[in-house]
Amino acid sequence: MRRGVLMTLLQQSAMTLPLWIGKPGDKPPPLCGAIPASGDYVAKPGDKVAARVKAVDGDEQWILAEVVSYSHATNKYEVDDIDEEGKERHTLSRRRIIPLPQWKANPETDPEALFQKEQLVLALYPQTTCFYRALIHTPPQRPQDDYSVLFEDTSYADGYSPPLNVAQRYVVACKEPKKK
Repeated sequence: MRRGVLMTLLQQSAMTLPLWIGKPGDKPPPLCGAIPASGDYVAKPGDKVAARVKAVDGDEQWILAEVVSYSHATNKYEVDDIDEEGKERHTLSRRRIIPLPQWKANPETDPEALFQKEQLVLALYPQTTCFYRALIHTPPQRPQDDYSVLFEDTSYADGYSPPLNVAQRYVVACKEPKKK
């Protein structure tokens, strides 16, 4: 699969993520927008996740991956890198996996299910399959809107990129502590 085709598929996957619509008084469920999975949640085969893997150079990075299987015996996932070029299978512990949202949150009815301005997140960098640390610049205003995020980037004077749009599907809570 060519790179452009993969990027198009990722965009389509983001656009087809269903919008959670609850009855009045219903709270958005886990994996709706910014609401994390429950502690005992196990992602199913085929689910897309952010996975923390060791890169060739020994650094760690968060990649977009697909769950192949989960072993209750070892509490480990087998995941495939979504990027064909890096088509590797990784065996990772649960703490190295962040399930992606399964529903979009509606800013008009469930603003509490969205990440808020200046919140630290991991977001999929546009036209890549890697998640990077970013600050929320503006949360979505309407159900079809993306987040506007500022990626950490040392090549800019203030340490952040100009605002870039990232779909709700590809924005997750940052588990990493701030680097000193």
